Amino acid sequence: MMSDNGWDWFEAENETLSENGSDHWQACFDSDAGAKVLADLERHFLQTALGPDASTAAIWMREGKRALVLQIKRLAERSAED
Repeated sequence: MMSDNGWDWFEAENETLSENGSDHWQACFDSDAGAKVLADLERHFLQTALGPDASTAAIWMREGKRALVLQIKRLAERSAED
């Protein structure tokens, strides 16, 4: 059925996803480019530390970045295991 609203060309991709719909995480980070991005994020935010004179705000900001990188890793790994 065609609609006359002009948006017929813009349909969601009909990809097969797992039940939890997280396959896109694995697809993104399973590629060479995705692995390099994840390695860069790990190197910058998981394998470095702030100095002893870091402000509380800097520590909070760093912890937020670390939490995001760890969440991305969990989602990519969980997708790979499904």
